[in-house]
Amino acid sequence: MKTKIYLALCLAFILVFSSCIGEVKEKLKNAKEGVSNATTIVKEAKKAEGRMDKLKNETALTNSQLKEWLPTKIGNLERSEFKVGQAGYAGVNSVEGTFKSSEGKEKINVLVVDAAGPSGGVMAAGYGMFGNLEMEMEDESKHQQTVTFDGIKAQQTYFKKGNNTQLIFMYDERFLVTINSTDLDVEATWNLIEKIELEDLVDMAE
Repeated sequence: MKTKIYLALCLAFILVFSSCIGEVKEKLKNAKEGVSNATTIVKEAKKAEGRMDKLKNETALTNSQLKEWLPTKIGNLERSEFKVGQAGYAGVNSVEGTFKSSEGKEKINVLVVDAAGPSGGVMAAGYGMFGNLEMEMEDESKHQQTVTFDGIKAQQTYFKKGNNTQLIFMYDERFLVTINSTDLDVEATWNLIEKIELEDLVDMAE
């Protein structure tokens, strides 16, 4: 439920962002020279616009194809449930799987959305821009930062009290991935992601 609420908020942000992208670029072009954050946002806005144009004419993988791709096991975690086509966005295909340990509390939820097509292209623009912005913040409950792991740039949040991790990233500038792990720290979560064959999605889309 928390994942769905978070994604709904992300989508709202993305829709607002996409409608204003041209205006934002124009204003930021006129910002003071030497302001590094403004320069970064201008660059990311241009990339996002190009990403939308590219993806809107692509054909998304079907829910059946995404279901076929979803593994039955990740490391020592067995798949306990799955859902297809329930990301909550019209015209966007998705697959979601939950994987649990038989001996402990360890759990990981994997949500993959194919951003091909007009609706998906808008989402990809926002995800890509959000994911590429450098940031870091920490308080007593969590540590959030932009990280790069094995070529994947992600927004990473570690929840200290519960030893839980959330990762949000775009794979191959098309597939929007949200990972939520329980009783798994950052390192353990990334180690499990290495076992997910995301590259097979790219092969299926060709």
